[in-house]
Amino acid sequence: MTSERRDPEPRETEPRDTGDCAGGREPGFEPGFVNPLDRRRFLTAVGGTALGALAVGQLGTPAPADAAELDAAPFTLGVASGDPDHRSVVLWTRLAPDPLNAETGGMAPEPVDVRWELARDEEFRHVIRRGTVTARAESAHTVHVVADDLAPDRWYWYRFEAGGARSRTGRTRTLPAPGAKPDHLRFAFVSCQSWAGGSYPAYRDLAEQDLDFVLHLGDYVYETTNGSLTEFRRLHALYKTSPHLRAAHARFPFFVTWDDHEVQNNYAADISGGAGDGRPFPERRANGYQAYYEHLPLRPAQQPDGPDALLYRRFDFGRLAEFSVLDTRQYRSDQPCGDGRKAPCAAADDPAATMTGIEQERWLLHGLDCSKARWNVIAQQTIMAAFDYDLGPGKIVNLDQWDGYTAARSRILDFLARTRPANPVVLSGDWHSAWVNDLKTDFGDPASRTVATEFVGTSISSGASGWDADVRAGLAANPHVRFYNGSYRGYALCDITPQRWRTDLRIVLSGSDPASPAFTLAAFEVRDGVAGARRIDAGDGLVGRLTDAATGAALPNIQVTVSDSAGAQISRTTTDASGEFLAFAPPGAYTVAAEGVGYEPAHASVTVRAGAQTRVDLRLTRTGAWAGTGRTVPGPQSQALRTDIVLANDLLSLAISAGSQDPQLSGVTAGKPLDLAAVGHLDQIDWLNLPYASAARPRGGSAWQQLTVKSDTVEVVSAGGGSSSEASVRAVGAGTSVPDLAVTTLYTIRTGEPWVTAETTFTNRSTVARTFWTGDVLDHDGAGQRSGVAGHGTITDSGPADFTPAPATPWIGMTGSDAQTYGLLYETPDFTAYACGIWAMSQREVTLEPGAEFVLRRRIAAVHNGGAGDPWGVLGDLWVPART
Repeated sequence: MTSERRDPEPRETEPRDTGDCAGGREPGFEPGFVNPLDRRRFLTAVGGTALGALAVGQLGTPAPADAAELDAAPFTLGVASGDPDHRSVVLWTRLAPDPLNAETGGMAPEPVDVRWELARDEEFRHVIRRGTVTARAESAHTVHVVADDLAPDRWYWYRFEAGGARSRTGRTRTLPAPGAKPDHLRFAFVSCQSWAGGSYPAYRDLAEQDLDFVLHLGDYVYETTNGSLTEFRRLHALYKTSPHLRAAHARFPFFVTWDDHEVQNNYAADISGGAGDGRPFPERRANGYQAYYEHLPLRPAQQPDGPDALLYRRFDFGRLAEFSVLDTRQYRSDQPCGDGRKAPCAAADDPAATMTGIEQERWLLHGLDCSKARWNVIAQQTIMAAFDYDLGPGKIVNLDQWDGYTAARSRILDFLARTRPANPVVLSGDWHSAWVNDLKTDFGDPASRTVATEFVGTSISSGASGWDADVRAGLAANPHVRFYNGSYRGYALCDITPQRWRTDLRIVLSGSDPASPAFTLAAFEVRDGVAGARRIDAGDGLVGRLTDAATGAALPNIQVTVSDSAGAQISRTTTDASGEFLAFAPPGAYTVAAEGVGYEPAHASVTVRAGAQTRVDLRLTRTGAWAGTGRTVPGPQSQALRTDIVLANDLLSLAISAGSQDPQLSGVTAGKPLDLAAVGHLDQIDWLNLPYASAARPRGGSAWQQLTVKSDTVEVVSAGGGSSSEASVRAVGAGTSVPDLAVTTLYTIRTGEPWVTAETTFTNRSTVARTFWTGDVLDHDGAGQRSGVAGHGTITDSGPADFTPAPATPWIGMTGSDAQTYGLLYETPDFTAYACGIWAMSQREVTLEPGAEFVLRRRIAAVHNGGAGDPWGVLGDLWVPART
């Protein structure tokens, strides 16, 4: 027989829930919560399991207050609470004297009794609940206690004891009673906390706030290829070794839901997102779900049954706010069109496709329809707003987000428009960046009705370098995005009253530096009864606008770097379409440097003061032809160092390796172009393999990886600058596949030309004739990457094929979603293009007699295509002047 000591607890009068939509809510529609009687029956039924048979017990004297001993063994992973309602809350801990011991956590296999108590005060003078729960090896010695029969809307303190050791004291609370009308709620929502070495400064700042609870929207851990239960337990233990994460858990109750990385990146229902370790995916999912449940303060109703777990649930903060917490992984249809960021196919609009599953969608809409709350919150994972990355007439979307499930999204947004629940707000994570979006019934029509506001929180620690620049470039095509920033890590802080909802986007300068200061990136407000957010702060940090010194025109895509007095980089960002930038730095003296294509670098000295905005406006001067080191070509794919050589003029910049190595061109990168961009744009290419010289004709999917020309010398021939209108660089080397083949490439740039001329001379220094294949390879790695060949337009083949270029304008090219076209324009058409959708190369066969030479002439171009339906027309236009 089991029992629990219960001291009297005062009650507030509560309204009776009639159990149907007219009087409250549909019976059984809150799977995340069971009533107190059902909970007690559950605890009695499971007896001594780790879920919690409660027994009479008494804890000893107060623990020492030394912060260094807060999480002493065996409570090394701290304490946590979660999923409160108005009567109860879950308390959690794990016994793990050696937390990084993946197999056992340092525990023997025997069960261990863990005593717990909960009090009204931090000193535990008024203990109202106490009991014993058994921690067992089959649950990694974790415990979940549902402390119930509590008073509504009250703070409590709790702690655990085992083997003579005591845990730190945790703080938790219950929610207001149903029908209560609280006048204030303050919470934070977080997501995406990839392991950063133990420091989570965003959680440090969060733990210092005054909050009612924390909402975690997924990616609590990041998977490895190993899909075993032991590995998932190891990951959860590893993450909880962070003192900042443990502090946040100890200070506030958490509501948690998962995204994909708790199991595998971009998985969908029972479909894996990758190869993993070869085990069946249902087994991986079961292991991920089990470890997730074990290590977080979840209720018994959320305990997995193999690869299945009921995680979506609803909770109310009185009549002020109702939260529907979704699970958009376990029941979703497979991502359409092969997943990724690409042009959507018809499957993206399939009415049968679902992000939530039919039952969860029905549950969500029913709850919204019945809600009497002032604010109705949908807490979920991926961005709900549409976002088109393509500035032209085409469309590039992220198919893992709601853009891959447009019919399901429309059902929700149309429902909001039709039934008008009070003040719907969507909270999202996943994309490691901060957004404020208007949710519309027709995203294609900026004038269409806004039916809800979406706040997307940036990540705790996970980076956004893979897509930040692509989002920035696409903002002009998405006017419903009211705010975006992907430069910083942090979280969102929400403050709610019956009259308004305020979200502060909190950020830290570095997601891994424990001392990183925190700032408010921006603050937005939604007024009761008015859909759509408006910015209410002027912002702090470093702000400024960059303009053309001659015309005053705004300069987009200029890289802005903030460095301290010792030269250490503090922050780096790029200007938006209006030439504005935003960066953050602690109080002190700094240098703000601006560098962009087509302009001379500029800088200014500034002093940042605490609590005040610092403005730095710079006017940039157009550059002439120039070659040298010390500059870069900014962009998301930029990889050249300042020790490499840049050729620049007023229309484009090209970086040539003077020693930097690309892993795909290992050993032969020197002398080859690494970065390229047109004025007003950022670098989007991976590299140009220019040239190659192969003894055999390149064939197959790896034909691009030609390691057949190696340059030993890369030098500036003419630096240009001043009144000079020309600059040049020479790369001298030899073939690695063809013996005795000398290869010299001369790169020349002239003021006013949107290209760099490249002339490669092949010389046969052998005493016998040499036959080889030569040409160049162009590889684009930005969003919406696609290839083109003169006379054939866009190439969509997944595998490479041969194309004969139009003889009048022989070129090969690549483009993406940023309205920038790259091209190699050849002097003569006597080559074959070998291309697929993601790279293009030229091929021609050359035979050289002893001592003979062959010169390959082409121009390397980067131009703005204006978002035209035909992004290749600009290459044809450029080709003509070279012939005249």
